[in-house]
Amino acid sequence: MTRKQIRDMARKKLGETTASFWSDTELNTWMDHGGDDVARKTKSIKTTGYITTELDTYEYTISSSLPNYVAISELYLYQGGDNWEKLTCSSREEMDLRHPGWMSVDSGVPMEYFTDNEEDKLYLYLPPDSDNAGSNYLKAIYARTYSPITNDNDSPNLPVFLHMTLVHYLTALGYESRGFGDKANDSWQKYYGRISEYYMERARAKEDEEIIMKPEQNLR
Repeated sequence: MTRKQIRDMARKKLGETTASFWSDTELNTWMDHGGDDVARKTKSIKTTGYITTELDTYEYTISSSLPNYVAISELYLYQGGDNWEKLTCSSREEMDLRHPGWMSVDSGVPMEYFTDNEEDKLYLYLPPDSDNAGSNYLKAIYARTYSPITNDNDSPNLPVFLHMTLVHYLTALGYESRGFGDKANDSWQKYYGRISEYYMERARAKEDEEIIMKPEQNLR
């Protein structure tokens, strides 16, 4: 759906066909806010970025290497400058429990990582040694933020299934601005329902993929 199609559908649901109460500019602004909210909730806009590892350094600022970052879904190390190897995602709590003193260990081959979005930090365990420190030695598959739409003929950079969430977002805000609480709540339920349905479909697709990837003998 294009921006105009989303806006027109929202207007129709709100009971107007022209910009008599809500201007196009106002609805466009709401649409961008909704798109950013959907992108952060679903982590559905994926891209690839690279981080340069530094010798004996376990802490990295995420935003300096991954523009518009929301969350890392997969992280690979160019191990020894030879092969890409997937790192295990961990957490600060797990690191403290399983690797006491992990911030003070000798450098080596990084095996695990975790992120702290509030600190805007990525942490590696182990810190890279000389064989694993280099330009773009970390490859991140990550979710990024929504890109505002600048033209009515352009579409949101969200999966097509999620375009309808923006219609519900606009109608919810529109009803709220007119004081129609019940109608606004109905639109919000549809908004979150669509997001929940996306989660379920993504989980189902992942399960199907895992079944396909299993060796044939394990399926018997």
